[in-house]
Amino acid sequence: MIINCIREQVNLHAEKIAVQTASATFTYKQMVEAIDFTASRLYEKKPISNGTLAIYFPENKVEFIIYFLAASSIGWKTVPVDPKLPVEKVRKILQDSETDILITDTHQQWWDGAMIFPDIVCSTTLIKNNLPKATRESIFYLGYTSGTSGDPKGFVRTQESWTESFRNTGYEYNILAGDQVIIPGSLVHSLFLYGALHTLSTGATVELLGHFSADSLARRVDRHKKTVLYVVPTMMETLLKQPYPQWGDINLVISSGSKWNIDRRKRVEEMFTNAECIEFYGASELSFVSILHHRAAAEKMDSVGRPFAGVEVSIRDKHFQEVPCGEIGTLYVKSKMVFKEYHKLPQETADVFRNGWATAGDLARVDEESFIYLVGRANQMIISGGLNIYPDEVEQVFQTVPEVEECAVMGMPDTYWGEKVVAFIKWRHGKEDIELLKRVCLDHLPKYKWPKEFITVVEFPHTVSQKIARNELIQLYPEGFMNHE
Repeated sequence: MIINCIREQVNLHAEKIAVQTASATFTYKQMVEAIDFTASRLYEKKPISNGTLAIYFPENKVEFIIYFLAASSIGWKTVPVDPKLPVEKVRKILQDSETDILITDTHQQWWDGAMIFPDIVCSTTLIKNNLPKATRESIFYLGYTSGTSGDPKGFVRTQESWTESFRNTGYEYNILAGDQVIIPGSLVHSLFLYGALHTLSTGATVELLGHFSADSLARRVDRHKKTVLYVVPTMMETLLKQPYPQWGDINLVISSGSKWNIDRRKRVEEMFTNAECIEFYGASELSFVSILHHRAAAEKMDSVGRPFAGVEVSIRDKHFQEVPCGEIGTLYVKSKMVFKEYHKLPQETADVFRNGWATAGDLARVDEESFIYLVGRANQMIISGGLNIYPDEVEQVFQTVPEVEECAVMGMPDTYWGEKVVAFIKWRHGKEDIELLKRVCLDHLPKYKWPKEFITVVEFPHTVSQKIARNELIQLYPEGFMNHE
């Protein structure tokens, strides 16, 4: 179980620092005592099996980790709630998840359920010995997709999905006791929560930032330790604009959320001079899918990497037949890390699984060396003039342009074409150059894939996982577009 992975570190490193924030420090011994005490308090308040705990903190706190692990240790599931969501969506999540206890440090009275935030105590005096125990099949995580339209959709994970992830992550990047792992993003984001818990399973130290900033991150780098940094690409853009000398002391950068373009990777390597830079691709439903190590990036820059340890990949057509190497099809994976189901959505769950394989609907191809190249999602495919266009194909071309900081390509209704290709562009340093993109299209894309319109965006809206919120982007431009044809 997840808690057992951390208890093992108490036997080995009881007095080593487990979690450190700007205002608090917990050793491994103190951490586990606090988790056990909190589990007793939770069960004392709600002595039920299969309970549901929601956590709502406006900023990162060590208490988030303690409550999360306390709940999972007694077989409960936890719902991390994004504080950036509108109140109405928060209510829907709490209602849909049937939350028993809400943990928060705010005074907002927008939910009628229990709201407690007792002090965390490192003590064994109130710990009960008759608490229920989690099993590997216990549901411990109920996350909600952060789409910008419609109701939030819950996805369910078992304990085994993350203990297997811990095991396979150990094969892919070597984090050891004594290392420090900086977690700069919200623990509501599964990338950062996973990074924190995996770190605790290794005996290393979690350096937890309350809020992300280049300055606060730089202050936490310890040049005398191996330093690991989890990031999403938008964070890296901020760090590249603020070249602290401490970036040279970071040894490993782990990125997920969207691919780095060639220019971004080059700039990262120039500034983070001693860091191995790793990117991985995954999905809420699938967990880890692929990984692109530093040494493979130069030759396979357009790829999202080879299959992650413990993952089988298959590319299949609409008849569920495997396609030949190099051909485009739906990407399916098989691993012990995939999710269990969508919460209370049996038909949507059934749509993900087929004969032991799972898919998030991504379209991809695989080369002779098993490296995966994403093409797009089936539900994002643009049909313009009767021809199929995958947004990722066009976006990948624009991402090679140093002047482009971020981009999104979408299909918009059009009376003549059926759908027209529209490109939203955020320019680096605000230097707009539509003619440059037209020349790039001329050199790298067939004409039917060229955008009919280019829209300059000052800032893209993002989901909690730092992906571009495409539905919200459309809502920002409801009445026509600035036409640069």
